[in-house]
Amino acid sequence: MPGMRARVATLALALNFAATACSTPPPSSTSADDPSDLARPFTFVMSSDAAALDPWNVVDDNSLQVTQQIFEPLVTYDPQTFDVRPNLAVSWQVSSDKKQWTFKLRDGVKFHDGTDFNSDAVVFNFDRARRTDFKYRNSHPVADDYDYYQSMWGGLDGDSLITKVEAFDKLTVRFVTKTAFGPFLATLAMATFGIVSPASIRADPDGWMLPTSRSAAGTGPFMFTPGAWHKDDEILLARNPNYWMRDEKGVRLPYLSRVLIRSIPEPGFRLAALRGGQVHAIRDFAPTDMPTLKNELRINLLDRALNNVGYLRFNTTTPPLDNPDVRKAIAMAIDRQAMVSTVYAGFAAPATQFLPPGILGYDDGTRAFQPYDPDEARRQLALARASDFRLELWYMPVARPYFPDPRRVAELIAADLRKLGITVLLNTTSDFAAYRDRFKRNAFQAWLYGWTGDNGDPDNFLCVFFCNTTQNGRWDDTSAERTVQILHDASSETEPLKRADLYRQASRILQRAVPAIPLVHADVPVAVSKIVSGYVPHPKGSEVFTFVQLGR
Repeated sequence: MPGMRARVATLALALNFAATACSTPPPSSTSADDPSDLARPFTFVMSSDAAALDPWNVVDDNSLQVTQQIFEPLVTYDPQTFDVRPNLAVSWQVSSDKKQWTFKLRDGVKFHDGTDFNSDAVVFNFDRARRTDFKYRNSHPVADDYDYYQSMWGGLDGDSLITKVEAFDKLTVRFVTKTAFGPFLATLAMATFGIVSPASIRADPDGWMLPTSRSAAGTGPFMFTPGAWHKDDEILLARNPNYWMRDEKGVRLPYLSRVLIRSIPEPGFRLAALRGGQVHAIRDFAPTDMPTLKNELRINLLDRALNNVGYLRFNTTTPPLDNPDVRKAIAMAIDRQAMVSTVYAGFAAPATQFLPPGILGYDDGTRAFQPYDPDEARRQLALARASDFRLELWYMPVARPYFPDPRRVAELIAADLRKLGITVLLNTTSDFAAYRDRFKRNAFQAWLYGWTGDNGDPDNFLCVFFCNTTQNGRWDDTSAERTVQILHDASSETEPLKRADLYRQASRILQRAVPAIPLVHADVPVAVSKIVSGYVPHPKGSEVFTFVQLGR
C-alpha cells in the first residue's frame, strides 16, 4: 500500500500441485474424458442430508461433504494433512505486518455456468458474507446464516476481521485485515469459503442454494444440475468436463462420471446397503460394527486421523447450572471410560480437554478434565445446595462422527447423574437444523454437541465454541471474558510457541469454569467397497472425490 514499507514474503508454489497430491493411477483402459467410462455413479451415504448448497451458510460436515464437490476455496489442504496448498489461487504474498494478503489467481478457470472465475468473483463472495447490506445477500436466513464466517472472521460488517477485499486486476486480489491473524491461510482453505459463481447468486439470491435451485454453480470437479436434489433422500452430481485439474499423466480430473450422495439416517441400513453392494462408501456407522467390517472380504476400513471432540454443553444462565461448582460436579460424575467401552467399543478416547491430541496448544500434562469421582461430585452438590434438581438433557436426532449413537450417550450420562439424585429428562428434536438453531438461541438447559476440526488450528475449536458469549449457552461471566480475550490474543499472534501457550492458558480456565464438558475423541474411519480406489480420508472429516475411481 502507498506509504508502507512492505517486507513481502512470497509464497509462490507450483501451479500444478495436483500432479503430486495423490498417487492414485489413472484408469488403465479408458480416459476419464471418455463419457462412456464407468457411467455408474459412485454412491456415498451420510446420516442426514445437506442443509443447503450454499457453503457460506452451512457448518455441518454432511452439508460440506456435498458443497465441496461443487465449490472450491482459494487455497486447499494437502490430501492427508492441513498443510495449505494452492487451489484457485496459485501463489500469495503477505506484508511484513501480516495484515495484507495478496493472491494471484489461476487463469482460465470457468464456473459451471460458463462465466469466468476472476478477482471480481472473489470480492463478490466475501462481500456477500461480511456485509449485511450487500445487494445480492439472501433476504432471509438460510441454514446456519453465515455462522462460520462470523465464527472464523470475528463477525459481520464492522466486526469482521477482514476489512476489505479488493481486485487489482483480473487475476489479483488482496485481503486487508484489522490485525495479524495466525490461522489466516488455514481458515481461507476451509470448504465453507468455496467460491460461488456471482451470476448464479444474482439469478436467484434467495433460492439458488435450495433443492429447487436452477443456478448453483462453482468451479469444482462435480456440477449440480436442476432437479438433481431430492431433499432428505439423495443428490446426484455430474462430472465437470472442463475442470482445471489434471493428474500426473495429463488426464483431466475427476475420474468419476457421476457422484450420488444419499441420506440414510439409520446406521444399520447404511451398513446393510454397503454390505449388499448397493452403495460404495459410508461413514457414521456404529463403532461396534468396526471389528466385523475389518473382517469383511469386500470392504476396506480406511482410517482417518483423529480430529474431533464430543461434548456436553450447559446454559450457564439457568440455575443451578449458573454455579460452576455444580457444573464441575456433573463433570466428576460422568464415567467417560465406560462411555468409550459401551458406545464406541473402544474406538475412542476419553477427552481431557476440548482440543484433540496433536493440535497446537494441546496440553499433554492434563490427565483428566475433571477426575471421575462420584463421591466428590455428591459432596460438591451438597455444598452448593443442589443435591436434588431436574436437568433436561437434549441429544441430537442424527448420528455424528463424534456421537455415533447420541441417544445412548445421553442415556449413560443420565444414569450417572441419577446416582447423584439429579432427575434427568431426555429430549431431542425432529431434525438436526432445528437442534442447532435451538441451542444457538439458548433454548436448551443442557445438550450434546461436538466438532470435527476444519482447518487444523486450535482457533477452529476453542473460539468456535466459546468466543460467542451471547449464544450457545451464554457463558459470559468474568472467566468467559478472560477466555475470549486470550483466544483473540492467540489468533492475532503468529509465533506458534506463543500461540500454543495462550491456548493452554484458555484450556486451564475452561477446566476451572466448566461451561461445557469434553467427553470423547472418536475414531472416524470410512468404510468403502473394495472396488473403490483413490479414496483418502482427511482429518477434517470430509473429502472431495476428485481422485476416486470405481473398479469392476
